[in-house]
Amino acid sequence: MSEDMIKEYMEAYVSETEEHLQNLNDSLLELEKNPSDTESINQIFRSAHTLKSSSAAMGFLKISGLAHAM
Repeated sequence: MSEDMIKEYMEAYVSETEEHLQNLNDSLLELEKNPSDTESINQIFRSAHTLKSSSAAMGFLKISGLAHAM
């Protein structure tokens, strides 16, 4: 794999991860306000699952394991 391709994958991973972490934060804050909000729970699950998968694909197994535990 070329250096440029690795850089592109890393940039995409970081951008996507930042978005999912923000989404997790927002959803957790919403869930704190309304504990029965199933959409927030579903959004937390989706973001954590995507973080787990994308981290594993990039070889970041500790991050993937953490997301799996969430």
